[in-house]
Formats: sequence, C-alpha cells, structure tokens
Amino acid sequence: MKILSRCLILIFLAMIIFTMPVMAKSSPIKVFVNGKILYDVFPVMENSRILVPIRFISEELGFDVEYIKSSGAVKIKKDDINIEIKMDSNKAKADNKEVELDVKPFIKENEIFVPLRFISESLGEEISWDGKNKIVLVGKHKGEFNTENTFLYTNEEYGYTLNFPNAWKEEAIIETRDGVLYVYDKKSAERFKSDGVENFGPVFEIRYSDYPVIATVPYDTNYILHYENGNYIESIFVLDFQYYPDTKDSYIKLWNEGQEVLGSFKKLGDIKLIDKEIDFLSAAKQGKLNGIEIPLGTSRQDLLNILGEPDEIGKVTAPYLKYADTTFYLKDDVVNVIGVKIELPADKIKELLGTPDLDGMSDAGTTEYIVGYDVDPYYLFFRYSSKEAETGRLTFKNPMRIMDNRMI
Repeated sequence: MKILSRCLILIFLAMIIFTMPVMAKSSPIKVFVNGKILYDVFPVMENSRILVPIRFISEELGFDVEYIKSSGAVKIKKDDINIEIKMDSNKAKADNKEVELDVKPFIKENEIFVPLRFISESLGEEISWDGKNKIVLVGKHKGEFNTENTFLYTNEEYGYTLNFPNAWKEEAIIETRDGVLYVYDKKSAERFKSDGVENFGPVFEIRYSDYPVIATVPYDTNYILHYENGNYIESIFVLDFQYYPDTKDSYIKLWNEGQEVLGSFKKLGDIKLIDKEIDFLSAAKQGKLNGIEIPLGTSRQDLLNILGEPDEIGKVTAPYLKYADTTFYLKDDVVNVIGVKIELPADKIKELLGTPDLDGMSDAGTTEYIVGYDVDPYYLFFRYSSKEAETGRLTFKNPMRIMDNRMI
C-alpha cells in the first residue's frame, strides 16, 4: 500500500512537471529572494517596467520597513543604509542622495510597489529577470557551512562544487547521472534493494534546467542555487520521505545535513577547477583560483611553444622555467612539478576546499607550514613560511610522496 501511495504521488508530480511550460506561460510573475520563492509576492507591469511590493522584498533581505501615513513616505533601514520613498513622486533618497525612479511608486491592495531596478541600485542586491518564464531573482542563495571534516564534490558538467561531510562516505550514496546529482540514504537504499524495490527516490537532488521545478511546486526546503543566461541550478528535496522505521534517523540526518550542505555551493568561477585538478591560483579578493593552464607532463619544447621565452631559466633541485609568478620544474625535459605564488592565507584555502589531507609543519629541507589536498591522481601542496602567513606557494605535483613522516 505504501509503494502504491508513492507511485500515485510520483505520477502526480510527473503530471505537474510535464505541464510546466504551459503553466509558466499563463502564470503571474514569480519572485525569488536569495534563492527562495516568495509565495505571496506578485509584481506588476507598468509602462514596461516591473514593480514589486517593497515591504516583502526588503524584509526578506533583512531591512526594516516603516510606512509613515501622514507624510506618505516609506523608510527602509539596515545597518548604514537609509532609504526614503514618497508616494506619487519619482524622486527618492538613498543615504541622503536623490535618486530618480523611472516609474512612480504606488499603493495597490495595501502594498507599496516600487520599480525593481530601484532595489538593485539602492539596496545593493543583484537583480535578474527571466522574461521567458516571468521570474524575478533578487540576490543569491546564501548559507553558512563549516568546511571542517568535509570532502569536495565537483560537478564538472554544470560547473559547481559542494562540500560533503566526511561521514557521507559511509552514510550516503552519491551519484551523478547526466549531470544531475542524487544523494541517497545508504541504509534506506539497502533496505529497499533487499526487499526487491528498485524505484526509490533520493534524499535530495540538484538539477540543471531552463525552468525551475520549484517555481511551480514550491517548498521551503528547495532553492535556486544559481541562475545564468536562462538556466537554473536548483536543489530539490524529495517530498515523499522514503525510509523504513529503522532507517528514519539516518534519512532525516542526511536531510538536515543536506540543507546545510547547500551553504557550501560554489560555481567554478568562484573556485576554478580543471577536471579534478585545482587550477593555479592567484586571483584575488574573492578567493578565485586562476592562472596558466599547463598540464603536468607537458614537454619543455611545448611549454616554450605555448608561453614563449621565460622570464627566468635556472636550476635548484631541478631545472626550471619561470613565467611571472609561475614556475615549471622539469624532469627529463618534461614538466613534473608546478609552483605558483598564492595570495591567500591557509585558513582561506581550508575554507574554500574543506578539510585537508595534510595539515601541519614540515621539515623536508626547509621548515614550512603545509596544507595538502589529494585530487587523484595529483596532489596539491599549499606551502607557507608559517601558519599565520598571508601569502605562500602552491606546489602541484604527481604523485603525492611522503617519506620518513616528512611532507615533500
């Protein structure tokens, strides 16, 4: 009976999903703030401009909103941001500076509507408009996540990373099929399989599409994680909990941890990866990884053909060619190790990449603080003069070598 119930629910959801394009055309404008849909917010079109109810949007973004009826003014405050809007005027004030609105605010059904563009310019939030599907996106999905005791998952097809708890190596089944990520509770999955049930759902999935499922089937546990050029990456937590009484705890644990995992979501533009190898660094204030994309195993002559004459040629422990802040060390005239100057402290590296495989001091020739990550078949050593150093070097090599308890 339980299986029949699930089948009916799945059929119902399938009917909803397959009718989405038709529903999307006739549906009102939908609003997402920081990746979450707002159920009761319905923007309007006025003179080809989108206007939104300012109170709902502002409060969702953490602003205090006050309407002063006697003066017809709306005051919006947060930290050092102070905004004042007056009804029936195309002038507003943002931090005592006059701002001109392209459409006058107005009141409709006891809600004050202001131009969408004003939110972007005055509240400092990024705004996206999906005209095809009539979706407004304000801000981006945010979340806090502690990257300690985690491992890095990379979705290469759709270009993002997540940090999964190390415990999931034993507690979860993680699969990627056609770019869609599925996370199953291992105990529940094993019980279903032992009972001959093959069609059971994941705890959650992360999918890529040109129309978000959650715009039509909205639930508080589902989020748009990224939107770009008409395409969405969204998280969907299965509505019909699929577990046995004795696997309920493990399922709910993954459900709750999965919600937290979403806070670690990063596009590969924020952490630049090539295959499973972390690209060479240097970028900047946002912690982006960047650099010269030369794979290990490149011959000396190919390196010269690609990059031209080096800034420096020398030999320390091995011959090397140096280009700006990147040094290519050669063995038998083949690139064997690559070293890159990095301008990120070790704590930032660990925040971005999760718990390292190596973390400590090394006395392999010189005393260094080293953070190491195994990205099979390669290894990354982030080397610092001390644990507190703000800059260091990334050594990118194949394979990892540990000798006499020393990091080399």
